Amino acid sequence: MEYIFECFFENTFDKITRNGLQDRSSRRDVLDHLNAVIGGCSDGQNMHTEEVARFAVLAAVRYHREKKSGNGDVCLMGKFHNILYIALRTCWDWGVRDSTVVVLLLEEIYSCEKTFERIFLGALFGPHAPHFIAGWRSDFRDQDENTRAMVYFLHHATSLGMQLPVWIARFEQERMVRFIDIPIESCGRSSPLRVALQASAPDLLLILLRYGAHPTPPDGGASVVHALLEKLTENGRNYVLQNVSCLQILLRTIPMIEMPYKPIIYSARRELFFEKYGRLLIDRIITKEQVYGVVSLRHLCRCRIRDLLRRNCQLPDGIDTLRLPRRLHRYIDLMEELEGPQKEDDDENNAALEKLQATGGAVSGARKRVHFAESKEEEQSSVDVEVAVEVVESLLLEERLPMEQQATMPGELPTVMEEDTADLAEEQLEMASQNDFAVVVEKPLAVEIISPMQMLLTAENSSGNSSNSDSDISNEKAEQDSCICDNKNNDSNTLDKVRECIERQLS
Repeated sequence: MEYIFECFFENTFDKITRNGLQDRSSRRDVLDHLNAVIGGCSDGQNMHTEEVARFAVLAAVRYHREKKSGNGDVCLMGKFHNILYIALRTCWDWGVRDSTVVVLLLEEIYSCEKTFERIFLGALFGPHAPHFIAGWRSDFRDQDENTRAMVYFLHHATSLGMQLPVWIARFEQERMVRFIDIPIESCGRSSPLRVALQASAPDLLLILLRYGAHPTPPDGGASVVHALLEKLTENGRNYVLQNVSCLQILLRTIPMIEMPYKPIIYSARRELFFEKYGRLLIDRIITKEQVYGVVSLRHLCRCRIRDLLRRNCQLPDGIDTLRLPRRLHRYIDLMEELEGPQKEDDDENNAALEKLQATGGAVSGARKRVHFAESKEEEQSSVDVEVAVEVVESLLLEERLPMEQQATMPGELPTVMEEDTADLAEEQLEMASQNDFAVVVEKPLAVEIISPMQMLLTAENSSGNSSNSDSDISNEKAEQDSCICDNKNNDSNTLDKVRECIERQLS
């Protein structure tokens, strides 16, 4: 079987010029011819096509090594190197399951190119974009097929813990980096995860993180979380949905958002962070628990479990071996978020806010007492931002209806609450004087307004209980009329006394 494929490559490549496999159509012609040979050998030898394809891939690797060794261990490139991509496509077409063969092919490609951009760029930007970025076209039909092929090679490389030496210019040394974190040469030697974030591709970001991409890429670049926060704050509050989704997915894999290391004083670092990203906290793009608070225990457990599985190259297949419920498997695998008490409270708060907005609810006195510096002349400190965030959260829990929509019965006035000012009390006193109402202060922090008729009836009822029940009804009516007349004559004196009492209470 090996001899058949060796003869195939020798005869075929002798007829092709050095740059004969540069375009995609020429590679497809050779690939179609090779697939026909694989199908014929499978029928003639009564073997599975996947096993025959495995022999074809090994023959292509041997052919490349022979030509390379004959040139002083320097790859001849051209058709002698493109044979590896024909073998790469053969692995994908026939579904070679032997991870050793697939990893051997990937290592042979890396020994010449020091990158895997032909695998990742097509999945990140589509099959046509690499032609403008790197000068070649992808061997896959569309972006979806390229993405599935990328997952195929990620699976085999992760199963064997494939690591390759990479020169990191920032550290001026070589480090062993896993296949999924190998930098892409055409993108400034950035890791695939960093390129996916720059391309605002949350679906590809999720795939890379699930298969063990490090949330802090070892390419020597800046923090990807801070870079994403900068992108979100570029246009004020006009947030791009894809960037928000990328941030939410990325925060599932890290315990907390690290603040800048300088200055050393923690309070200064926190204030610096809020000066730059305070709007994201107010708009709940990020939460204060993710920055300086206490995150949930289940999130910390997920990060720790994923870190251990990543070190052992067991993501994501190793999650299924954990003796946990299926829902927790999906939670650890970043496919599902568990709604805890905090999430339920947030849902209730959002529902309350929508209800207030729908009914045109007024802002309570607590919001009036909070001053938030929004003008250009005023400076906004971290303390102001934190207070604003806490007050907004407290306001979401309130479901007070506006004063105009409260059901007031005839002869009644609304209660003056603690947040109301002395001016509002004065207005209610004037309304009471116009409608022949008397004000009675019952509590130091609350003023209740009742009508004189209610006061009189209460007094008469208390006195009537001690008097004779067989008295004449007409005499009682006459007494009530006389009392009402006396009360009207003394309204001005009563209002003055009540006004003085209210002023003493409020002061």
